[in-house]
Amino acid sequence: MRPRPLTLFVEGDGDEAALPVLVKRLLKESKGTEVLCVDDCPFRTGGASRLVTPKAVRDRNWERWLAAARKRKEFFGVLLVADGDLEKVGDQPFCPGRAAVELIRRAKDVGAGEVFSAAVVLARQEYESWLIAGVRSLAGRALPSGLTGVRAGVEPPDGDLELHPRDAKGWLSKSIVNGYKETLHQEPLSAAVDLKQMRDRKMRSFRRLETSVEMLLEAARSGRHIVTPDAPAKA
Repeated sequence: MRPRPLTLFVEGDGDEAALPVLVKRLLKESKGTEVLCVDDCPFRTGGASRLVTPKAVRDRNWERWLAAARKRKEFFGVLLVADGDLEKVGDQPFCPGRAAVELIRRAKDVGAGEVFSAAVVLARQEYESWLIAGVRSLAGRALPSGLTGVRAGVEPPDGDLELHPRDAKGWLSKSIVNGYKETLHQEPLSAAVDLKQMRDRKMRSFRRLETSVEMLLEAARSGRHIVTPDAPAKA
């Protein structure tokens, strides 16, 4: 049986290159590459604001992107990964957990869980927060094509990396000799970072990513579609 293709939804150019690398590493660890493969042409959403703000909901951006993904050959399911660093949605404080549940609820309205699988992960605060968790494994390490990487001796901050530093991209930029550029650094850092170091920081959003990949893999193995985080039907 050919592996089922997983369609990724990402924010921008850096994530478009980096997330497939990270997800493939997780699939390889789980010995799942013969069952599930990564579609190498992700959809770019432009960030959580294009998914959950009132205008995005009114314009049905998420639903339209899902409809476009379903047209792909041998479509199986989607994994959305976006930064969860919004301050507010409308006049309400932004909650990544509630936003993920609501996105899944909307995905279920267009067939998720029945005709395709869907997982939503909102990083706290940014994708780069996960890289900071493993920065010790990147410090002083050469990157491909002579690209400048993280300075030798750099240590990750103490405390909860999902709360601090809020500007994870800025923190990485100060830790790389010529600054951090998503389109240059995000992919090779994702390929090189030590996954165990990332796990050891016990970041809930990274664990959500791993759990989502595991659930999608089990769905591909069993032939039963899933959604995660599951969302109860509206009354």
